[in-house]
Amino acid sequence: MAKIPPKKIISPKPFLKKPILKKPILKKPVSKPEPKPVSIADLVKELNSFNVDNYWDLGKFLVDKVMPAARKQGLFEEQVMKMISSHPGAKFPFSVLKQCQQYYAYYPDVKKRPLAEVFYFELATKVNESRKREQYEKMALENKWTISDLRKKIRDDETARRIDERTKYGFDLRERNVWSFDTPDPRFGKPNTKGRIPGQIVANALYFYTNSGDYIVDPFAGSGTTADILDSLPFFSDRRWKMLDMNPADERIIRNNILQMGIPEQSASVDYLFLDPPKDFTFKDSTTDYDVSLEAAKADFVLKFKGIIRECARILKSGGRVSIICEPAFTPSGYIDFPNELINLFKDAGFKQIGKVYLPTHSGESSTKTTQSISDVKGVRMLNSDCRELLTFQKN
Repeated sequence: MAKIPPKKIISPKPFLKKPILKKPILKKPVSKPEPKPVSIADLVKELNSFNVDNYWDLGKFLVDKVMPAARKQGLFEEQVMKMISSHPGAKFPFSVLKQCQQYYAYYPDVKKRPLAEVFYFELATKVNESRKREQYEKMALENKWTISDLRKKIRDDETARRIDERTKYGFDLRERNVWSFDTPDPRFGKPNTKGRIPGQIVANALYFYTNSGDYIVDPFAGSGTTADILDSLPFFSDRRWKMLDMNPADERIIRNNILQMGIPEQSASVDYLFLDPPKDFTFKDSTTDYDVSLEAAKADFVLKFKGIIRECARILKSGGRVSIICEPAFTPSGYIDFPNELINLFKDAGFKQIGKVYLPTHSGESSTKTTQSISDVKGVRMLNSDCRELLTFQKN
């Protein structure tokens, strides 16, 4: 008999345990603490602890501590400095804070520099271009200047720059929105004319708001200031113009009453209008009638200028511009913000405002004596306007 081979014993496979998957532990997001609001009172307290003449340390505090805190809360640097300077008890005005900020921002390494610190404060606050600051620093070292030498050089260079501009453009160019001129340029307008403004104001307006080949109309031409500028300055020689006025000062000016006749130009034919209405055209003089009704004065103003603005909209080309000089009125019975009234009227007529310039008046133009006489008669205290505004609008 054949032998039966023994059965193979197969060992069972080891039992494999399924790995236990651990659920990930979800960490709760750690909420960042909200930045604490800038405490102006605390900042003022710290700033007041600085010595008045320690400008660099004050600037370091502003740049390193105040500005980062302000940025976290979406505030602009100048906004914070104005808030600080206007806070009760603050001993540093905004202008000083701004200078200190510039000083440290431009010269954080001032203590390692070769000149005395006062030189760098002067450069930081008087010279905008970094290249020019480097040049002045080099000259001061080479020539062994005193601080007075540096200040004189900066003043002389600024004067030379203005002379160069006058040679280039023919007038004193202003690049900021306050145009102040002590005396009118004798070349523009007739001397001793009532209501005459410095021709430099008109020249700057023409520089900023007109272009080569533009057609310009002045409906309140007065003594011909605008025509004098356009005729005599080569920079504006390619512009065409027309002058209008109720009482023409010479043959260049056409007689026209704007309230009765409008502005005699074809529709959409003019690029730029310059309006300088006489003061009594805008508002009945409160020095002669101090009981004038403010509501009546405002209604009269709106009625006049609604019609004038309609004419501006009619004759200006699309994109054409109009500038107008105006000032607020102070009376014993109240105050009228005529510039704001004009802004609303122009916006209602479809214009957008593109400029606002302040025109301070000077002692020769003010009416302090007449204001004093009202005070004597009525026993009232009244402010007087010493600043006009040049508002500029563009037709959409």
